[in-house]
Amino acid sequence: MIPAWHDWGVMTDQEVRYDRIAEGYARFWAPAHRPSTLALLDEVAPVVAAGATRILDIGCGTGTLLRAAAQRWPQVRITGVDISAGMLAVADRGLADLPPADRERITLLRGPAARLPVPDGTFDVALSAFVLQLVPSRFRAILDARRALAVGGTLAYVTWLAGGAFAADEAYDAALVASGMEPRDPGEDRDEPPAPGVLAAQLRRAGFEGVTTREGELDHRFTPEGYLAFVSRFDDEDLFATLDEEARTKLEADLMARLCALPQDDLRMRLPIAYVAGRRSRKG
Repeated sequence: MIPAWHDWGVMTDQEVRYDRIAEGYARFWAPAHRPSTLALLDEVAPVVAAGATRILDIGCGTGTLLRAAAQRWPQVRITGVDISAGMLAVADRGLADLPPADRERITLLRGPAARLPVPDGTFDVALSAFVLQLVPSRFRAILDARRALAVGGTLAYVTWLAGGAFAADEAYDAALVASGMEPRDPGEDRDEPPAPGVLAAQLRRAGFEGVTTREGELDHRFTPEGYLAFVSRFDDEDLFATLDEEARTKLEADLMARLCALPQDDLRMRLPIAYVAGRRSRKG
């Protein structure tokens, strides 16, 4: 049983959406960002080697970091927090095949990134992978991560940077226009800074020191079928769910034709990302 988080009984649009697309996320999107997500563990490996044992995963989603951290470090305990009950259910199911000694070191809690359901100063390390660009306020989430960390504890996260283009996305926008719809706004509801320095300054303002940043690139190759499933069952599932059968079939056929016409390398998604880390200072 995953403890519930209650906020006057009202679910946010984000909770509702991620509950609905949790299965599609696990199947079609989690594998795409998995290598970049797992690289976040390398950022905090020296801290764990120095004795950190209490790890928090903010926006744990379907459990990629939870599983990998438990398997990599048998001495740590990991708490995963996510606002979506659907995502937590997928994570819980995916962790079921771990050895009991590993599974019992993982706790799942439901709650938002800016109001984590954990006591002050509980953790040595806080992690977050591709989440802080989605929350209502990245700064508030960082402040609450600081609250949850012990003095000297480390926050490390990976997030998108602005920029980058993907030909398959352009093909999808063209298919939308051909169907009489508007193309997507690539920046809608996303906080993607232009450079890692912006993220570093924000972390320092929130009371972190020893801040470091590292640029990277998410690199994933889709097939035409895989990309179609990605947009229709996860990334733009909201739109596809509103289409009648005829309109959906027409859009899918047009998009598939456009994707199959692309050079193979145009189905390779390469987008800029940044790793950011800092230690909770004693000030404040």
